[in-house]
Amino acid sequence: MTLKNIILILLTLGAIIILGSFYFVFRTKVKDLSNKYPYSSIINKTLSTKQECFITLHKHSLENPYIIDLTKTNFYDTADHIYTLPVGTALKIENAKAFTPPVSGSTHNIVLGSVYIKELDQNVKFEFFWGENPTYGLYEHDKNYDIYPLAPWQEEALPYKYFWDGKKEPHNWKEWYSN
Repeated sequence: MTLKNIILILLTLGAIIILGSFYFVFRTKVKDLSNKYPYSSIINKTLSTKQECFITLHKHSLENPYIIDLTKTNFYDTADHIYTLPVGTALKIENAKAFTPPVSGSTHNIVLGSVYIKELDQNVKFEFFWGENPTYGLYEHDKNYDIYPLAPWQEEALPYKYFWDGKKEPHNWKEWYSN
């Protein structure tokens, strides 16, 4: 083997390592949350909306093209037509996932499902952002927790902080929204 061949092999291996590193660092990471509470309690169920909510074809959706929200003010100009889903609309919940986009590092938990939109006369796939981690960035695992604000299928938000180590404690939503 000549010196030229050894250099070509080393350059090729170096390029593969660098490109592979870019792939692993700059890809969107997806984690299935379907077996984690509270998602596990709604997966593969049809739930009815408990309050009016809104759905739109959204330009920045993560997996499914439509996004549901409890207010249309969160759609800004990144959405097309906004449709109203009245109380009692059936939502078929299919999955829940956590998406961590490259670079930002922030994770978005979403519920995936389908719903019938009367104006379109069809079932569409949707996503709903549900679950927040206000302790993001803490290095002490036992102090990290998630909270779950009001979802379209609930009459009130889940009243607890769900700590990553398994414990839970009450969460005051009125105080949370007053800050």
